[in-house]
Amino acid sequence: MFRKRRFTGSGTSGGNPDQSRCEWIRWFLRVSPLITWAFLAKKQRVTDGAKILLDIAKESSDWFPPLKSALGGVTALIKHYEVAVEWVAILHD
Repeated sequence: MFRKRRFTGSGTSGGNPDQSRCEWIRWFLRVSPLITWAFLAKKQRVTDGAKILLDIAKESSDWFPPLKSALGGVTALIKHYEVAVEWVAILHD
């Protein structure tokens, strides 16, 4: 009397076109926190590596004072930016 509805692939006749989209959204909601943390960890590693390279270049550039002063200015700007970001995070909480 009643026939069981058969779901086929997305876009084919008799299929549910939103089925694959819903499965993708469910998967993304489970995995997105992991992706976000992995991205933030990678970003932090790159930032730390760049700061180390700047510091090494600044310390090893005694033979060329303009380069040393430019690198010192960049590292000072980075340090002040990090302090400002921490203050904003503290004030936001």
